[in-house]
Amino acid sequence: MEQLNVLIVDDEYLIRNLLRMRIDWEEQGMSIMGEASNAQEALDLVDKQQPDIMFTDIYMPNMDGIELSRLILKKYPDIKIVVVTGHDEFEYARQSIQIGIVDYILKPIRAAELLTVTDKLRVMIDEERKREQEIQRLRADLERNFPYLREKFVLQWLNGVLTTQAEIREKAAYFNIPMLLTTREIQIAVIEVSTASAKETEEQLILLSMECSNEIDAFYEKEPGVVHLMDTRNRIVIISFNSGVDFIEDGEALIPLLTTSYPCAVSIGIGRKHGHVEEGPAAYQEACRALEYQAFVGKNQVVCFEDIVDNREQSYRSNTDLLQRLQFYISVGSAARAIEVLHHIFDVSFSSVSQFRLAAMDVITECQRTAMEQQIESDQVLNTEALVSILTADHLSELITRLEDYVQYVSETVYSKNQTKEDNLIGQVKMYLEDHMSDPNIGLANTAAAFFVSPGHLGRLMKKETGKTFVEYLTNLRMKRAEVLLKQTQMKGYEIGEQVGITDPQYFSVLFKKSTGRSMNEYRQRKS
Repeated sequence: MEQLNVLIVDDEYLIRNLLRMRIDWEEQGMSIMGEASNAQEALDLVDKQQPDIMFTDIYMPNMDGIELSRLILKKYPDIKIVVVTGHDEFEYARQSIQIGIVDYILKPIRAAELLTVTDKLRVMIDEERKREQEIQRLRADLERNFPYLREKFVLQWLNGVLTTQAEIREKAAYFNIPMLLTTREIQIAVIEVSTASAKETEEQLILLSMECSNEIDAFYEKEPGVVHLMDTRNRIVIISFNSGVDFIEDGEALIPLLTTSYPCAVSIGIGRKHGHVEEGPAAYQEACRALEYQAFVGKNQVVCFEDIVDNREQSYRSNTDLLQRLQFYISVGSAARAIEVLHHIFDVSFSSVSQFRLAAMDVITECQRTAMEQQIESDQVLNTEALVSILTADHLSELITRLEDYVQYVSETVYSKNQTKEDNLIGQVKMYLEDHMSDPNIGLANTAAAFFVSPGHLGRLMKKETGKTFVEYLTNLRMKRAEVLLKQTQMKGYEIGEQVGITDPQYFSVLFKKSTGRSMNEYRQRKS
């Protein structure tokens, strides 16, 4: 810590000299930078040199030390002031701490007391300066990260994290976004930039988006009331508070500008115009939803939310329960039941083409979600041509027919994959039972546990694949092995029973006769 400057103020020369000579100030990391015999001299020295510490007597002519301290602290609150007082002024000195004086020492001045006070002052100033340095560092970090924090605030607003107008306005004022401080027209466009090659890395894609973002920045440079940023999915979000901005016209100009400048494809979704800052999240969601439509119309297109949903018709609402049932039946490969639910979804009154297209989008989304969960390759179920034909159908009956075909195709694809998995499982279980039939404790529960499936599920699969219950299949397997042992060995009946996992000789004998129609002796006598 650098040396601290000390000012001594007292109308008595002997007291000033005593303070100067009582301790080794340099050893304390301090230096006497000046002395003053009255308040005015002290004020002048403080203004010129701004000491770190000031020792002052209480009683001085014209202005006492308390009033002097009040004036100095008002102007220089960081200066540490210690009053020097006698015993008869003790209460007065103690009360002076209330105005911000750090400490006081009593006359006669003792070195030990003075050292205690200077130690205290040095620690106090050191801590304050470290705290100030930390604050300055944090302020520098804040200034450096301000653009990021500003962008984060806008994203919070767009994602509905900030819900009240007061909260939005408070943060908008701090981040200097005056457009959010007044109620005006809001419209949002979302731009997704994708690479022309599937081999591009994530880093290359981010850099490409940044380059396109710079182009868009230049495009709107002279347009007041337009803000743009990157959202969490690396898409470019443009917010217009300017009613003169035409996003459709701009989008048609931006697509060729970006695609000819960079090896990329560009899709633009545009939301509707709104009149309040609280509607920002709705405007953003509309633009995102319009952007999703690129899966059906292709890339390098401008899609308006109003083209998907008729502005005047908003009666259709997704039926979560039916959609969940649809997903379930598709996930178990039941095409017939899935199509049955599909008809329930469309068993509502639609008053426009745009409404039943929204319902179709819900169905397609559930099909694709199920395919992803079942780990089916996207190219197996994402046939762009088929999806476009569905969503461009002009008649409800035509759309439902196309959807039926799509739902059936996805369901059968899922069923086929599940069937392959089930066949493989039963094959493994059969081999397992062959290897473990001699274990008398083998059963449905522990076999199911060995393959990490439920006993009920395994039992149903065994019945479906073999036509027998698990116990029937295992018993039949054991009897077949017993027949072989009777033919090929001279083992006794109870020994064969133990070999096939049935340790009770009488029970084994009963099962064998029931299975073959003969006792073990009869079977062995007639073997060929």
